[in-house]
Order: sequence, then structure tokens, then C-alpha cells
Amino acid sequence: MIGIISKGIAWPTLGLALGTLAVAMVAQTPTAPPPTAHGAIKLIVKVKPVTQGTGLSRKRFFLIKGSLEANKSLIQSMEQRPVTSRDCYYRSIGASEALIAWLKQNDCESVYCREVNDWKDVEAVPEFQRALATGEKEFGSRDLARKWLPVNLPENIRIGFYKQQQRDLLAFIKQAEETSGAKVMAVMTDQKGNAYFTDIEPGTYVISNIIRTERSDAASLWNCEVTVKAGDISTVMNKPFQISNTRDMKASMLKQTKCFSDEKPLPACPAR
Repeated sequence: MIGIISKGIAWPTLGLALGTLAVAMVAQTPTAPPPTAHGAIKLIVKVKPVTQGTGLSRKRFFLIKGSLEANKSLIQSMEQRPVTSRDCYYRSIGASEALIAWLKQNDCESVYCREVNDWKDVEAVPEFQRALATGEKEFGSRDLARKWLPVNLPENIRIGFYKQQQRDLLAFIKQAEETSGAKVMAVMTDQKGNAYFTDIEPGTYVISNIIRTERSDAASLWNCEVTVKAGDISTVMNKPFQISNTRDMKASMLKQTKCFSDEKPLPACPAR
């Protein structure tokens, strides 16, 4: 077969054809996928009293592009924002002490935080009783009225505090994105205070809760600089970025903590 080909095709032409075929075969040979170009962060948030396996649950944290220095103006704005506690807000709109206690029981910013599924709660909270009575007239069922109870509460009680927090949060996020030129990422901690930022472009970032988190008698604000390197989520599982609002913890856990919050005392609520 080679002899037949050689009679009809000049050797230089045949050599060029074979060379081209070899290049094509090399190009089609499977190669190992390149290492991931993005990184990840496992965040752990510990709050006092610090215990193993527990942390700040159901709270949002954000990843802002750039260093602390690059975001200096933004961070100063966060730090200077007046603290309005949940209790003070609800007292300012005339909410009952029973409703305030119900919200505090599960660290809720609004009544949508958990379902009102206990009749004892309905009987204990005057606002719930009034909403239930309105719902019974509307739905014709006491059980259905309880299930849809929040919709018959006044808006300032239903979502007023949440809307106030969201307004300021969105303003800070807008400022952060204008400063850095990059979208702000968000995650929520689980029941153990763990959260994961994934698919992050390598670089320097600030982990922040942006709006202070109310805890007991103080409000915590985290702004923690972190460097992200390329690697998948498995590479960070054993190297979490742990932050806290206290140094009062075991030496081993203190050593693992990379950043501490700025604390502000909660203001006293005006008398009503």
C-alpha cells in the first residue's frame, strides 16, 4: 500500500500530510482537566458563650471584594451606623411586651421567622389575638386564621423592623459594589454557625455581616480580611476561617479564631 501511495504522491507532500495527521491526533488526545481557577471559604462564627459544635445560627454574612484598606470608607459607614435594637423598635411602635418576648425567644426580626402554631402563644400575645379575630371573620375557620395570622397584623409589626434593616443593608451593598466593581456574595449560617462561600475568584476580600448582629446586651459587627486562593471546597474543609465576638474561650479555640468583632452596647430604649 505504501508503494502505491508513493507512486502517486510526492514524498514532501506525503510527509506534510502525515505531520498534519500527527498534530491532529495529539490535539484529540484527552488531557487532565486544569486545576480549578476559583476558591472557597468555610466560615465558622462563634459567639459567647463559646462551646464546641455551636455558633451563630441563621445569620447572613457577605463577601466584599478588596482589602480592609480599600473598603475603609464603607467600613467606617458601617461602624458609625446608629444601633437600633429589635426591642427598642417594637417598643417605639407600641408593641406589647408579650410580642417582644415571643420574638426574642427565637431571635426573630419579624413574625415570619417562625409559624405561630401554638395556641398558648396566640392567647399570650394581644396582637395575635386581634389578628386571629380578624382572620376568623375573613376565612371562617379558627385554624385557618391561625395559620395565616401574620397577614392580619399591621405592617409595622409584621415586617417593619425587617424592612428598616433591609433598607440600610441594601444601601451598604450598593456602596460596596460601586467601590469594588464586583458583586457582593451572601451566605447564611446553619444551626452550628457554619457557612460556605464557593466559586470565588482568588484575591483579597472582606467577610462582613454589614448590619450589626444583636446579641444579648451588645451588637456585633465583623469586618475580616481574608485571602482566597484557587482550590475546590475540599481544600478548605479542614482550614475554616473562624471568627467570634469574644476572646473568652478555650486556648485551642482562641488559636483557631482569625478575627474578632467590633462590639457596641445596645442603647437603652426610650420610656413609653
